Amino acid sequence: MKVVLINAPYLGVYGKLNVGRNFSFPLGLGYIASVLRAKRHEVFLLDPEPLGISLGEIREYLREKKPEVVGISSATPNFDQALNMARICRSIVPKAKIVYGGVHASALGEKILQKYMEFDVLAIGEGEETMAELCNAIANKADLSEVRGIIFREADGNIRRNKPRPFINAVDLLPYPARDLVELSKYRLQVHLDIGVKSATLLSSRGCPFQCTFCASHLTLGRGFRPHSPEYVVSEITYLVENHGVQLISIVDDTFTVNKKRVQEICDILIKKKLKIKWFCFARVDTVSDDLLRLMKEAGCISLLYGVESADENVLKKIKKGIMPAQARKAISISNRLGYKTLASFMFGNPGDTKETIEKTIKFALELNPTIASFNRLVPYPGTEIYGEYLSKDAEPDWKNFVPKGEHVIMDGKGISKREIQKYTFKAFLRFYVRPSQIIRIIVNIRSISELKVYIRGAFGLLRQMMQWWKRGRSY
Repeated sequence: MKVVLINAPYLGVYGKLNVGRNFSFPLGLGYIASVLRAKRHEVFLLDPEPLGISLGEIREYLREKKPEVVGISSATPNFDQALNMARICRSIVPKAKIVYGGVHASALGEKILQKYMEFDVLAIGEGEETMAELCNAIANKADLSEVRGIIFREADGNIRRNKPRPFINAVDLLPYPARDLVELSKYRLQVHLDIGVKSATLLSSRGCPFQCTFCASHLTLGRGFRPHSPEYVVSEITYLVENHGVQLISIVDDTFTVNKKRVQEICDILIKKKLKIKWFCFARVDTVSDDLLRLMKEAGCISLLYGVESADENVLKKIKKGIMPAQARKAISISNRLGYKTLASFMFGNPGDTKETIEKTIKFALELNPTIASFNRLVPYPGTEIYGEYLSKDAEPDWKNFVPKGEHVIMDGKGISKREIQKYTFKAFLRFYVRPSQIIRIIVNIRSISELKVYIRGAFGLLRQMMQWWKRGRSY
């Protein structure tokens, strides 16, 4: 069976706030593609944005491939783009089954199929085994009612939800994502990670055991921690280095440092193999220590992102972050001392936030002094605990505004207005970055012309962001 997998365009949701052409390979679709190929389906992966192709070229692509199944993936902010891709597919290959998957599909389920006839099937949760079974059923003209993990529209128009599919536990049995289906050189990391060398993303584990009320990743990856073995992880890194010339890897697990022993084993193998690789990961301030961070640095880790969110203990408790400000202070202090490029994210508009707590958080960011600070606004994504508190189940918001650094603040906080959230976002960026010490710190750590260009691009992007936010803030 011929299958086309489409990654819906995303960067357009940032409008004038887009800081540059940074694209990440769609790992979810890459895994699905590799599993489908193993089942002997003919698979193509179309990622229009990094290719810079037009809608007309997408239509020509579909005419040429003539897929029998089209799988489309998106996050919440680019749902409109996923819908647009589905409409194009419907017009070009009207007999193809159009399947939509991702966190947004898993969160809203039946509601999407009831409203949008462009989609035939929703893949709920993890997609690999579900898409393989679904494609086999379609190829054999079998009844879809036995395919676990889908919601579909029956011939009479009724919407049917099948039994859920269990999460994959033996994750080491999965083949590597089918990166060969794209031009990997077209992809580059976000501006704050880009150091001007060939890069790639990698998922070393699935599932997050933590309970943050603003996160929806559990819908597709679950709350149970399902790690690849250290041997699998290093094998995939070796493959990327030797076959694709990759020099920098972004490990995109929700939290790479959940299991200290596993991280140590991965680092030990990397050190033993003497791979010339640099890497970045997401960490939690309560899962790292001096000895672990030293070992990670020896193994090639150059940068970490910590989700700090707030300096107020009551706010942290309300969002179920499960950390304390003192832990953030210690983790970032150690990381800075060891020479890491530290990234810390903060969030305004949380339950319990007031002008005073946000001001406290800005001061805390200055005290922590990470290399890069990111100041975001709370976004109530569908599927999160927060979503039900801020939006009614019948609401149909403008999904493209559901980005933490978008042009719009999409909702008032319970203790602070949209206008005030916008003002404090602007203030936070200004106070953090327009400091002689911070500017000098960034300049003295530049190691190449490529990295200098990246920082210039980021600086102009940040300036553009602040100017747009200032203008937008006046209109609330």
